[in-house]
Amino acid sequence: MEPISTFLAQMHTDIPRLLGLLIALAGGLFAAGSFVRRRHPTPGGVGAATSTGRIVYSDTPTVRVAKSQRVDRVRKLARLAAGEHFDVLENHGIPVPRFRVTVKSIGERAGSPTAHILVSYGGTQVSCGPAVEEVASNEFILPLTKRDDPRTTVFHFHERGDALDFMRVRLRGIDADGAAEIDLMQVSGNWLKG
Repeated sequence: MEPISTFLAQMHTDIPRLLGLLIALAGGLFAAGSFVRRRHPTPGGVGAATSTGRIVYSDTPTVRVAKSQRVDRVRKLARLAAGEHFDVLENHGIPVPRFRVTVKSIGERAGSPTAHILVSYGGTQVSCGPAVEEVASNEFILPLTKRDDPRTTVFHFHERGDALDFMRVRLRGIDADGAAEIDLMQVSGNWLKG
């Protein structure tokens, strides 16, 4: 009987140490979980429900300049196979997509991979750089480039008195499965007049 009572007496004096160890262990697990979630975000909720492509990267910072000034930036990398589309901005029930990119086909021109894309930008006509071939209205053949070259992008720029709207689409790569990795960016800014 005496060994049990000695054990209980020692246990009674070690309870604060055990409680401290338990709290430190729980804090360490919480910190590790936060670190892993921050490094590897889950793609849930990213993109519209009708999109078929996979998001590789998503960055959406909003910069507040002053009380009534605001700059919104959306940048996403999407992997799309031929026939798939991706809605960069949610449509909110309107029939014309606000910003949708559809990969029609993946091919090759002059020994370099290309992607044939269709861009829907709220019914607006978009432009392209000189190295991009425009096939039809808002339909382009994008060449693959390894650097950020504005000559190989599809873009739209519109400035009103108190607002700025900019969009860019670029082909970043084609993976082994034949899917195109498309870099999509949209920036809009509003500020005070005068």
